[in-house]
Amino acid sequence: MSETAGGVEKPGLKDHPFVRWLTGAVLIGGYLRLIKLTSKVVADPPDWWERVQADWPVIGVSWHGQSNLAYACIPETKNLALLISNHPDGRMAAAVARSFGYRTVDGSGASERQGQGTGGLTAFRNMLKALKSGTTLFATANIPPIPDRNVSLGMIALARRSGRPVFAIATASSRRKVLDRVWDKMQINYPFSTIAFAAEGPLWMTDEKVTNEAYAAQLKGMLDRALERAFAIADAGK
Repeated sequence: MSETAGGVEKPGLKDHPFVRWLTGAVLIGGYLRLIKLTSKVVADPPDWWERVQADWPVIGVSWHGQSNLAYACIPETKNLALLISNHPDGRMAAAVARSFGYRTVDGSGASERQGQGTGGLTAFRNMLKALKSGTTLFATANIPPIPDRNVSLGMIALARRSGRPVFAIATASSRRKVLDRVWDKMQINYPFSTIAFAAEGPLWMTDEKVTNEAYAAQLKGMLDRALERAFAIADAGK
């Protein structure tokens, strides 16, 4: 948004759908391809993709702000969909994802600070349909724009309802900048790096005796460990 009239913001040039597509698919997508082309990817564990395929379809999750590099590093995008927010920034992320061949499910979870227009219920239904049809889903575990890394109970509900396992995923590059003052500690990656792709799982959430909160805490531990390993592997490759 660029102007205000009577207290109402008017759309600016950057809000135009074509500009969002151009920014996402061409500029950001092209930059991610440049990083991948000029860098070495190290996977931990090395057979993580085979493990995912053995349990297909699965639910892959990462922390918000740590996922963009994964778009370029996942070996194959066939039968893989991403949950993308309806927020304007999310529209650019959707353009990035589609440029790599991913399907997208529009919507996000609701929070106290962002409760309207998220499309969460419809997205939840569409994610269940996708999993039932054999499509693996990739989403961020936490709900924007809440600081601190805590797992959304919506991800737990999706895993329990679908009966599909969850994998925690994290990526990091040896040449990077982490925006510590941004709510999600967004990671900016640079070309000519060692890229670490860390994964942990599967976590099946099918035990009725385990509470949603307990599963959320377990998944948070997996995500934190995966991110810590990704940073360590990337830094070792400097």
